[in-house]
Amino acid sequence: MSQSVLRIANHLDSWKTALCEIGAQPLALKPNFPEVAARWEAWWTRRNDRPLLVASAVKDTKIRWGKAFDLLEKPREWVEVRRRQVENLHWAGDAIPNVRVDLGPVSMAAYLGAPLSLSEEEQTTWQIPTIEDWAHPPSFRLDRGNRWFRAACELLKLLADDARGRYAVCLSDLTGAMDVLSNMRSPDRLCTDLLDHGAAVVSAAAQVVDAWEEVYATFYDIVLGARAGVVQWLLCWSATPYTVPTCDFNFMISPAQFAEFCLPSLRDQARRAGRCVLHVDGPGASRHAAALAKEPTITAIQYTPGAGTPSALAKLEMFKMLQAAGKPLIVFCPAEEVPELLRKLDPRGLCLAPEDVTSPAHADTLAAMCR
Repeated sequence: MSQSVLRIANHLDSWKTALCEIGAQPLALKPNFPEVAARWEAWWTRRNDRPLLVASAVKDTKIRWGKAFDLLEKPREWVEVRRRQVENLHWAGDAIPNVRVDLGPVSMAAYLGAPLSLSEEEQTTWQIPTIEDWAHPPSFRLDRGNRWFRAACELLKLLADDARGRYAVCLSDLTGAMDVLSNMRSPDRLCTDLLDHGAAVVSAAAQVVDAWEEVYATFYDIVLGARAGVVQWLLCWSATPYTVPTCDFNFMISPAQFAEFCLPSLRDQARRAGRCVLHVDGPGASRHAAALAKEPTITAIQYTPGAGTPSALAKLEMFKMLQAAGKPLIVFCPAEEVPELLRKLDPRGLCLAPEDVTSPAHADTLAAMCR
């Protein structure tokens, strides 16, 4: 990397100072934000005096909702639409009002040159694979002139100015290195690559982490430079920068392959960021929970039950094992499971995120269960 590239270590102290100052001030859309920020900070070290709960509910169904992909190249209009959305949500419990610069899942692959397709109708995006073989792989160096990277930076600048003192800015999904490679190569081909070109995959993942660090540092610098609060898609507040790497590719591989090919880049990313909440998506990914429990660089775990397996209670024993290992948890769950999860799990380092909240009153009822 050139000396001009932003590195996390060079900015960490100033970012921490900014985050502490921002966390001590009320937000217009969350007047008790200092108390919420303090509870999140205690959650990271399992010192919280009660469970956390994050829930939001729509107050006005008549405004425009959705990610407004069609306005990404009209950034001021995009900010206006997204501001109306954050203002028309009820943020209950420990939820932090925010607007996300959302380019869909694994946007890091788009920043590295994978062509990005956007669907306003389906409210998602996807990348077209670009790695044809490992004899001629891409460089995995960030091109700061990349269309989508420039768009994200412009949106973040406008949004941070609008958000300051009112709500937080949520970063796009920067994910983990193996999910980036999975999108740039395709999951099935990457699976066979682990057998045929394992060393090349490990080397590529390390290069992706270098590029990730440049993107991550640039984004943090933009938002905190404007003195706006910054969160990531799990909406944890932290007085130390943190990352949320996904490794959804891991449901396709064995624990031994996960340890060999995925953990090294996850460790590197977690070490550089400062704190790390690893996203675990569904029963297939949960086979790696034991390895994550033992990994000291993974600060916390978030679990999503996954499509077709809506119950979080089905993984109760896994949650207890992770808690016994000292890992804070964020559990996505059906709202109806909140009372039982609260009864059966240690409140220390526990955050519940019910997914089917029907109204502001429903959100407040769920939040009250944690008081």
